[in-house]
Amino acid sequence: MKTYSILVVTSLLLKTCSAGIWSSDTNQVDPVEAEKDLPESPTSKYDYKLSFKKPYYYNDSVPFWSTGGDVLKGEEFIRLSPSIPNTSGWIWSEIKNPYEEWETEVSFRVTGTHLHGGRGLAFWYTKDREQSGPIFGSTDKWDGLSIWLDSANPVNHKASTMALLNDGTLSFTSGLDPRKYALGTCSITYRNSPNPTFLKVVMKDHLLSVYLDNNGGGKDYRMCLQKSGIKLPVGYYFGVSANSHTPADDHDILSFETRQLNPPQKLAHPKRPLEEEKKKKGEEFSGIDEEQQEKIKEAEYQMRRLRDRGGNMDEETAVTMSAIYDTQSRTLENLQLLQLQVEALGAPSPEKIITGDYDVVKLASGDNAETVGQLSHRVNEIFEETKKSTVQFEKLANEQDRQIRDLQDSIRRLQETLSTLDTRLLTQSDMIQTKMNEVNLHSAETKGTMSTFFKS
Repeated sequence: MKTYSILVVTSLLLKTCSAGIWSSDTNQVDPVEAEKDLPESPTSKYDYKLSFKKPYYYNDSVPFWSTGGDVLKGEEFIRLSPSIPNTSGWIWSEIKNPYEEWETEVSFRVTGTHLHGGRGLAFWYTKDREQSGPIFGSTDKWDGLSIWLDSANPVNHKASTMALLNDGTLSFTSGLDPRKYALGTCSITYRNSPNPTFLKVVMKDHLLSVYLDNNGGGKDYRMCLQKSGIKLPVGYYFGVSANSHTPADDHDILSFETRQLNPPQKLAHPKRPLEEEKKKKGEEFSGIDEEQQEKIKEAEYQMRRLRDRGGNMDEETAVTMSAIYDTQSRTLENLQLLQLQVEALGAPSPEKIITGDYDVVKLASGDNAETVGQLSHRVNEIFEETKKSTVQFEKLANEQDRQIRDLQDSIRRLQETLSTLDTRLLTQSDMIQTKMNEVNLHSAETKGTMSTFFKS
């Protein structure tokens, strides 16, 4: 009988140790019932500026956060208070919390070699920041919310978690009993836990909820306390502080993550010009249809034809220009010969005509008259040849201009066709990308929250 009683007591003790030690305070919640009431994670948005986790440092500091006191910066943790008596330290956000409804998740370790713990650490949401003092390394008369995680309550030497509000007038170091002002308390053992302990603080619908997970890696939360009718203003700072008494413990912060609960939907931006029309075209566009393919083939044919014609045109132009050059050369030679013949008849040279140094004489009849007639006939022939060459040259120039205009017009039509296809393809790509983004967002919301993204 005694053996059976011992086994029953041992079994109860093992269950108590694995689930945490609960005090008999009237504010306590039964762990089994609390686990049933643990709400599902609401829609939330991760705020990286109000969070930190490994790797902690950039240029030897935690971005958007400040540390002070006896803090030791490690690669695997931030030690707020080492296991040295009468040491304390803190880490505070440099950015104010802009959200009315929020959720924070803090992972930490409290370890020591002595039987009883050496004080503990505190979570803060206060109007002021970076104020050192006697309350777990921070100031006594704070304005806002504080959650004390006392790993060694001096009264019963048990772990104690307590939430308190202060308007900046209450001083608990002057003898006030904090239990009389507590919003709620619980006792869950986390000192020397084999795994990191997780603290979750949720402020939603004026309901303050505090959860603890002492061995489940953030997946086995148990409710510590709840209090309705709580109004916490926006624009306060988040922080964590710790201090060690005698005997002393190591107080390590591993991560601090903040999420906005029920974030508002993003406002639609004004549409750009013709955006709606392009969207409709994109929705209607399902690929290159037969008409577009025919236009592409026609444009390719025109380009090949123009290239072929361009080669022949160059050859014809070269032949014609050569013929015109020969004709002009012969004309110039004939003119020079006529000039010599005229000078032989006694006519003044071109230089004398220009200077006016000549006498006007009358041509005699007979041979001279016949010669002048021949010269006049030859001049008329040269004039006719020159006129024909000029007409031929103008005709060739006009033909070249026409072919160039045809080529330019075909190129323009081809560019318009390609531009239209390119625009439709881009519109279709944008539409597909938008649909994929919507599908991805819907998939993430279906799984729970977008926070899964950031934790991974």
